[in-house]
Amino acid sequence: MEHQYSDRIVRLLQLYLLGDITEEERQELEDWCEEAPRNRKLFEQICQEDLFSKERYVYEKIHDTKAFSVFEKRVRKVSSRSIGNWWKYAAVLLFPILVVGSWKLMHETEQVSIVASSVAPIQPGCSQAVLVLDDGRKVFLKEEEEGVISEDKEITVTGEKDRLVYTSSEGKNVDEIRFNELEVPRGGEYKVRLADGTLVYLNSATRMKYPVKFDEKERKVYLSGEAYFEVTKDPKRPFFVEMEGVEVRVYGTSFNINTHQKGNIQTVLVKGSIGVKVLASGMESVITPGQMAEFKQGNAKVDVKDVNVAVYTDWKDGIFRFENQRLEDILTVLSNWYDVDVFYQTVSVKELHFSGYMERYKDVSVILEAITLSTGVTFSVQGKTIIVSK
Repeated sequence: MEHQYSDRIVRLLQLYLLGDITEEERQELEDWCEEAPRNRKLFEQICQEDLFSKERYVYEKIHDTKAFSVFEKRVRKVSSRSIGNWWKYAAVLLFPILVVGSWKLMHETEQVSIVASSVAPIQPGCSQAVLVLDDGRKVFLKEEEEGVISEDKEITVTGEKDRLVYTSSEGKNVDEIRFNELEVPRGGEYKVRLADGTLVYLNSATRMKYPVKFDEKERKVYLSGEAYFEVTKDPKRPFFVEMEGVEVRVYGTSFNINTHQKGNIQTVLVKGSIGVKVLASGMESVITPGQMAEFKQGNAKVDVKDVNVAVYTDWKDGIFRFENQRLEDILTVLSNWYDVDVFYQTVSVKELHFSGYMERYKDVSVILEAITLSTGVTFSVQGKTIIVSK
């Protein structure tokens, strides 16, 4: 027999998650929990989910009635599942209103097929990269790659688990600028601590070229892909990140840069202050924490707007976060991380939007099924290709 729960219980669970529940409502919810073991089990699973407690500040900003209305319109037919299976998908969804709403809908509607199984499971990315030394030699790096990789009078390059570490010889002047290049393939991620102490997180399908040791005037690196920077302060030597058409000037700060969208570069500032300059026009915009500077090829300046920085930076902490993003952009992120190709049988679905989050190291089918539940899009996985249809 399927378990049916009233709109009132759904609402009480919402209010509890949002922190807006009154004492009377709290008691009503407690009475419901006491009615049956399955009720208590559901309540405890919701309360114990770590991601909910970490993201309450996000939930409080949500217009939950509107969110639920949108969700109900999108989800028409979803399968009947146990609480355990439901929880796997509910943990992906960003909004508590969607979590509770999706559970309710899944237990009251008909069954449909969501994702076809592949012959072999698609694995999430892992720590891996290729280091190209200044003499052209390549060193293939994987997680827990430890030991000295290169050493000379100016610099020592060491592998330390999931990162490279450059240690500069104090007092030694730079005879000539020598560059290394770190290439992270699709399905990979890696970190590098540069000679000045700056830590860089490199995402999948990313390449960064940088001096093994910076000179006395400036620190400049060249980036293609996505990276999160924690720049060491040095008032005498500004830090620059150069991409195609744009240069970011830094004086010790934390920020994320993404060039993966063709013709579009996004720079999001977490703390500190940076200037984003369009090289063709020379126009520079200074942004403050919580803002994004977006450059589109052909424009003379960048567009600056306030954003939720977690959407753009949580990848470095093992979380995918999507906030009303186009399905095509979401699947581009997933294809880079899971090293898969995407084929659209129905091109129009690229413009559908989705909000949600999941752990980066989960099976890809989890997030695909969550997207299906909220958009109705169907995914099938054939080998290393995800086929998308409506």
